[in-house]
Amino acid sequence: MPAMKWRVDSGQPIDEELRDSILDRIEEGTFCIDDLEDYCTVFTQICNDTEDIADEVEGLDKKFQIKIDGKPAAWLAFKDMKFEMGSGAIESPDLTFDMGADLAADIFSGQVDATAAYMSGDLKVDGIINDAILYRTLLELVQDELE
Repeated sequence: MPAMKWRVDSGQPIDEELRDSILDRIEEGTFCIDDLEDYCTVFTQICNDTEDIADEVEGLDKKFQIKIDGKPAAWLAFKDMKFEMGSGAIESPDLTFDMGADLAADIFSGQVDATAAYMSGDLKVDGIINDAILYRTLLELVQDELE
């Protein structure tokens, strides 16, 4: 049975209960790749609600594809300082990440530095490296907001 499609648009406020649940799973060390949809939901909501993050992407129009071994693909897009995220493929991504499920969970939870994963060859990046650095910065800002 195919995985259900999901999408988070820019109009959703932060779901505080879901945010707290994700943070608890990260702090307890139980966060795993099965939490990806919840994490992406909170990630997108935080990005749309945080001024520092809006400042990071001001004037940019980018689409990122996230491929995780054995899982449906996910994508992140932002334009006009508004973020959206969903499952599946996105047309003409500026950057594509390709990684294993455990590594993805560790990167999203902040347990593994994305740069170190890239340098070791565990995280594959197709696109302009400055876009990958921007994504890493967004991850760090969201992790700061979660704490």
